[in-house]
Amino acid sequence: MTQYKLEIFEDDSGSWTGLANLGSDIEPETYRVFADSLEELRELVQEGVNGDLEIEGISFEEVFLTKSEATS
Repeated sequence: MTQYKLEIFEDDSGSWTGLANLGSDIEPETYRVFADSLEELRELVQEGVNGDLEIEGISFEEVFLTKSEATS
């Protein structure tokens, strides 16, 4: 199973974003998920794992960013 880091942060409006690099340094491919709550974000990511991404055997490690880390 391949595990990717999913960087998660909440913006000032209360919206949640999750970003993961599914590609390589040569061919980057960013997976982006936007949601109104952390629970919804997790549900959408799980839908991706269950088949929407069409990539077998993947999982995500949640990494929470501070506001300053997310904007840099």
